[in-house]
Amino acid sequence: MNKTKDLTKKSSDFEEVAMPHLDTVYRAAIAMCSDIETAEDLTQSTMLKAFERFDTFSKGTNCKAWLLSILRNKWIDMIRHKNIRGQVLPLDENIVADRKPEDEIKYSNCEDLLENFSDEQVIEVLKSLPAEQRFTLFLVDVEQLNHQEAAEIMNIAVGTVKSRTSRARTILKKRLFSHAKKMGFTGGKR
Repeated sequence: MNKTKDLTKKSSDFEEVAMPHLDTVYRAAIAMCSDIETAEDLTQSTMLKAFERFDTFSKGTNCKAWLLSILRNKWIDMIRHKNIRGQVLPLDENIVADRKPEDEIKYSNCEDLLENFSDEQVIEVLKSLPAEQRFTLFLVDVEQLNHQEAAEIMNIAVGTVKSRTSRARTILKKRLFSHAKKMGFTGGKR
């Protein structure tokens, strides 16, 4: 009888503390794997693991960061499992060779350009980023975590977070600029 009471309390606490972050975990899963079906599976296994381990969560700390750390670890486990089974992760066919330094585009303000793109175009460019850059950009720019929080979630150095964020933003700017050029939005200062 006491176990049932404990489980009910754990369930209630989990519902109150962790479940409000379900959408964030799902969006992060999509950012990591770029596949809705895999993201759904990853989200489900993350939340299940979080529920199972909820007694290890320190109340009053950052639950979102705790859940995103579990998500990251589940993603790594999923990749390892696929590699052990012999499956090869598909490479993105849209990988573009880096431009020479003299071809680099300089920007003064790209916010006006971004407003002219459809969500589909931005999503396609985001999908073309390497997974670690895409996830880092998601944590910093979408979830508005600071570099230290993102570093803790990803278990990497703060400098690596800054570097990945910078590289991802540079790639986005270059690729979205090429879309803008094709659509006739370029003109004036670059």
